[in-house]
Amino acid sequence: MKGGERGEHGFVRPPGHNEVSGVAQGPVVQAGAVHGDVRITVAGQVGHPVPAQLAPAPAVFVDRLAELRELGGVLEQADGASETPVLIVITGLGGVGKSSLALHWLHHVRARFPDGQLYADLGGFAAEREHRAGQVLERFLRALGIAPERVPASLEEQVALFRSATAGRRLIVMLDNAVSAAQVRLFLPSSGGSLVLVTTRYRLSGLVVDGARFIELRPLRREAAVELLARLLGSERVRREAEAAGSLVDRCGRLPIAVCASAARLALRPHWSIRRLDRQLADAHHRLSVLGDDIDTPIRAVFDVSYAALSDEEARMYRMLGLHPGPTFGTGVAAAVADVDEERAAELLDALAGASLVQEEGEERYRFHDLLRLHAEAKAAETEPDQVRRAAERRIVHWFLKKAAAADLVVIPGRWHLGPIYETVRGEPRAFADPAAALDWLEAELPNLRAVLRLAEQRGMHELVWQLCETLWGLFYSRKHYAEWLDIHETGIAAARRAGDVRAEARMVTALAHAHYELHHFTEAADLYRRAAGLLTGVDHPLGEAAALEGLGSTCLALGRPDEAIDHFERSRAIHERLGRPRGVARMLRRLAEAHLQAGRVDEAIDLISRSRDAFARLGEPLEQTRILTWLGRALVAAGRAAEALEPLRRARDTAVEIGARHAGAEAAMHLADALVATGDPGAAHAELTRAQEIFVDLRSPLADQVRRRLEELGPPG
Repeated sequence: MKGGERGEHGFVRPPGHNEVSGVAQGPVVQAGAVHGDVRITVAGQVGHPVPAQLAPAPAVFVDRLAELRELGGVLEQADGASETPVLIVITGLGGVGKSSLALHWLHHVRARFPDGQLYADLGGFAAEREHRAGQVLERFLRALGIAPERVPASLEEQVALFRSATAGRRLIVMLDNAVSAAQVRLFLPSSGGSLVLVTTRYRLSGLVVDGARFIELRPLRREAAVELLARLLGSERVRREAEAAGSLVDRCGRLPIAVCASAARLALRPHWSIRRLDRQLADAHHRLSVLGDDIDTPIRAVFDVSYAALSDEEARMYRMLGLHPGPTFGTGVAAAVADVDEERAAELLDALAGASLVQEEGEERYRFHDLLRLHAEAKAAETEPDQVRRAAERRIVHWFLKKAAAADLVVIPGRWHLGPIYETVRGEPRAFADPAAALDWLEAELPNLRAVLRLAEQRGMHELVWQLCETLWGLFYSRKHYAEWLDIHETGIAAARRAGDVRAEARMVTALAHAHYELHHFTEAADLYRRAAGLLTGVDHPLGEAAALEGLGSTCLALGRPDEAIDHFERSRAIHERLGRPRGVARMLRRLAEAHLQAGRVDEAIDLISRSRDAFARLGEPLEQTRILTWLGRALVAAGRAAEALEPLRRARDTAVEIGARHAGAEAAMHLADALVATGDPGAAHAELTRAQEIFVDLRSPLADQVRRRLEELGPPG
């Protein structure tokens, strides 16, 4: 009936106007005029309680202050005017504490959501995913007061009813262990006043279009992990063994689940010391089983369920990466170990990162959490035959050997090599744009290269061990890393000896000798150079002999015996001339110049170094050119021509900076300071020495003390 028309009793009815003010929960009935008794039946229970489904807040909770601030900031920024709920996604690997963080925070903010809290474990990692979407929605609808008989059968109708039932409400919805963005969307309320908090081991990046804010949860800080242990075991027990407690939480990877597992083991054994369990966990191969003995959800099982959710190809990549011994990996070595192309490797790594089984460290850079590495390695041992694992390890070693050789060739292209890998690499496209890029890669990969070297040593790949050592010469020569230089070449010597390769052993001994020479251990260096020469007695290896002679000449110079040095350098030069190696000849011209300069024959030194400079200008090797220019500048200063020395010394310094050879650049700056003092500019000299000292100290070079003394002699600037 239209508004304003007369009814059958002659009354004029007012125009119909349907409007409800305020917030109403459940069905709404409007009536104009009511005559007599009215009975209204509403599906659902009278006085249905507000849902409060959140699990209790964790009894023990530590740290996470930054994440709590971020969570609070997201909520404060929500102005309530949006038609969509606040959506927060906490991501991270299993056992890192995602649910604990969520529950701790939600219990603190639940008063702001008076219409209740809904909770569901979506079972994203259970084999059968018991909590299907329809079952979860049915529970939610019943909790919101919908009678069971009114819950639709189809998922589509359930979703629609859930959105109707949540309209106008201020609810918390916590979705634990979500597996996909599509799954989460089924449970998004229609009210902008609600909060949805999701925990997942996946990225769920598709939720960006739904306005999601993402918070990645990492393992605890060491101090926080120790605090958690103390809260569980008692502060006095932890205080008494503070060092062991710190070591223990480190072995647990600072994962809350693993720290709790350790605490549970110790709590059941009050007579045990913390150190005792720490020693048990020191055996990495047994760490997961030890941690898993005394908790309801063993840590192995936590990782197993994530692993079970992977596709066959993803699972295989995960297992194979468990064989990689280094701390980080990229698509190249991942492709090698899994024996797939790099494009496919990148896709698989992205999938593993999305499942929080590997952590992204940067562009195409990943790492395992410590315990996940052990889990992946254990899965490989369980699944892959021994010969498959050994073949994969060999592919890892070969990948690093080839890549390091390619880098070394860019750093010092003219140096001679023993390893056959260099001939393979020479025939391929240049792998790095310039020496600086090659050095940066070698330096960044040094922890991986050391780990791969140890793996090769353990597996008896002796030929590959010494070849890996050889590829690191350019890095050590340019950027020092003295401790690694010494340690790695001791390993290389042993490997060459086990391989029965005398030439390789002499090569490794010579490289070790040069490390001692750079550290000013001149007696040790001389002994090692003589040892290398002795190894080659009766062996047809003239290049190895020339290298040993050059090294002996260097130590003679360092010990103040220039004429003996000249004899060694001349013999080395003769070998290079006989072999037709212009680079070796040019290097010996530079070394002879150094000896003549020390002997006071300055003009001869300038002539020799100029000839060396011209030769290397044709050869085009910037690192060697920096050294030649530095020595030319030194010779010119000694000749009283300091003004002429400024230009080559500045070029040497700047070229070294361009190619990333910090030590060579600092040496050039140190001698540039001498030229600046001689030309009456002590202020500029002080600046050069200060920069050089900073580099030498950083590289732990013995020259740092020499520069410090020069600065003291020079006095303050100005």
